[in-house]
Amino acid sequence: MMPSQDIQQVNSEPVFQQTSDDQLKKIRSALRALRDAVVLLNEHGGLEWWNKSAEDLLCLKPSDKSNSIFDFISAREFRQYYEETTIPNDGVYIESWRAPKRNLKCELTPFGDEKLLIIYDVTRLQHLEKMRRDFVANVSHELRTPLTVMMGYLENFSDQPDMPPHWKRGFELMTQQTTRMNRVVSDLLLLSRIEIEEAHELNYIDVTRLLTHIYDDAQAYNQEYGHNIHLEIDTYDGLYGSEMYLTSALSNLVINAIKYTPKGGNITINWSKTAKGCRFAVEDDGIGIAPKHIARLTERFYRIDKGRSRSTGGTGLGLAIVKHVLYQHEAELQIESVEGKGSIFSAVFPPSYIRSTAIS
Repeated sequence: MMPSQDIQQVNSEPVFQQTSDDQLKKIRSALRALRDAVVLLNEHGGLEWWNKSAEDLLCLKPSDKSNSIFDFISAREFRQYYEETTIPNDGVYIESWRAPKRNLKCELTPFGDEKLLIIYDVTRLQHLEKMRRDFVANVSHELRTPLTVMMGYLENFSDQPDMPPHWKRGFELMTQQTTRMNRVVSDLLLLSRIEIEEAHELNYIDVTRLLTHIYDDAQAYNQEYGHNIHLEIDTYDGLYGSEMYLTSALSNLVINAIKYTPKGGNITINWSKTAKGCRFAVEDDGIGIAPKHIARLTERFYRIDKGRSRSTGGTGLGLAIVKHVLYQHEAELQIESVEGKGSIFSAVFPPSYIRSTAIS
């Protein structure tokens, strides 16, 4: 007679198999019901399985199984994205090959030797984003003229020698606030321009000369703070990019270090070569940043200490500008900080944007 334990083990195998089959059917049914296109690719990029949305989007037939995904998505950006993707990431945006005015987002998730491809229609989201950018740019532009007029009249009235003291104080406060608003408008216009220009002309930039100018401007700004500012150039390699935008972004990082470091502190600006390209860094021994704030620092108008930000004249847009400028140059803003000890803001520019300079 077979032991009861063995009977239970033998009988449990079909039950387990049935449960697994049922779960697989449910998963496939759920994937088929998705409005987004889902495609399972083998290790060679061949089609293994797809849902109804993918069938409609890519015009697939049952006989297309094992055919290359590149037979159906020929965009150069997608091929490059496919070849470089080894871990899940933010995906790549491409235009629809069936309707040029529609935009698609492709995301690959590797598992083992295979990859799961999901294609989203993001046309509406991108349209809304464009409307937001246009709105901000238009409003900022419309504010520029009345602000200029107000600042001109306030300056004239403030210079009157016989103005009563209580009026003079009021005009000083109005002048401060209109000046601050003008800075906000200028930064909004710059940020909008950067966002709209998805690509820009790449020109050679002598980084040594650029950082020397930034250093000189920082020393002028630093007069009321009395910091010790050091410039370290460890490589003479240059960059390809937009000098105007990079000047704005790198200057922002240096000015922030000056603003948020107690008087008499130390600030180091460094340009060096790394295994991944070239690195720009600004290090200070200032107030530092709590870990909970670091991930949100590049959000527009995000402030750690609202009172301090206003007193230092910040617009809340500086790091958002830095983030977008670096993104255009395929660099990423990295932030290391210890509260009460200081911070390091850095960006590593990839080799494709570097021009090596041999020193004889």
